[in-house]
Amino acid sequence: MSQPQIEVEIRPSAKPGATKAFADVRLNFPDGELRLIGFGIVEQPGKSPWVGFPENRGQSQYFKVVDAKGRIRDAIIKAILTAYTKPESDS
Repeated sequence: MSQPQIEVEIRPSAKPGATKAFADVRLNFPDGELRLIGFGIVEQPGKSPWVGFPENRGQSQYFKVVDAKGRIRDAIIKAILTAYTKPESDS
């Protein structure tokens, strides 16, 4: 099975802090699509940005909403970071 086409929408965070933006991902398959909403893009001073997969907060810890392993995980992260770092004039 081939990798799906990946589309990313970036939503800047309105709050100050390390989470600079959120990303929503659409995986396009030949027979449909899957939307994954709420990836966090975290950027700390002097460090490269990284992607946190969607989580829900419980009483004492966070719980994964979605996870991925292997090449699809790498492709999702790469697509999100590419969309986040693309100059706004290219959007």
